[in-house]
Amino acid sequence: MTAEEHGLLGSRYFAGVPTVPKSSIVANINMDMFLPLFPMKSVMVLGLEESDLGDRVRDVAKRAGLGVSPDPQPGRNRFTRSDQYSFIRQGIPALALKVGFEPGTREATIDAAWTKERYHGPADDLHQPIDLGAAATFTRLVGELAADVANYRAKPEWKASSFFRRFAIAE
Repeated sequence: MTAEEHGLLGSRYFAGVPTVPKSSIVANINMDMFLPLFPMKSVMVLGLEESDLGDRVRDVAKRAGLGVSPDPQPGRNRFTRSDQYSFIRQGIPALALKVGFEPGTREATIDAAWTKERYHGPADDLHQPIDLGAAATFTRLVGELAADVANYRAKPEWKASSFFRRFAIAE
């Protein structure tokens, strides 16, 4: 995707005019800005409770020995502020994954400092303080999740309680 910061332009175009039949796109798993700044002990999932993709994440994370947490700052509306929202608007269940942390921890402090000091600023460059082990764990988790979704017995579905269910297209 491209031009996310300019109104989700790339994802909006692709989700609206995909290069494959729209019915073949069963989910969107967004890993934009996952921030491997510290060892990965859990995965933060934006949209965790919106679809049964959250159940898939929980299963995969458990097998990997990782915890799972929802967005600790839901008031920031991050679930609707990145490329997954273009797919959601097309009725496609989606998630956004991040390296997780517990509120009030050292990791939360590191995340907050990165957001304040680097996010979309001059220090947001190729010289980031990356934890390579967390990046590898995150990459394995995403790969396992993608395989799990692809091999699962049913397509992902919005939960009945989800606000985003309204975008689902009846088949």
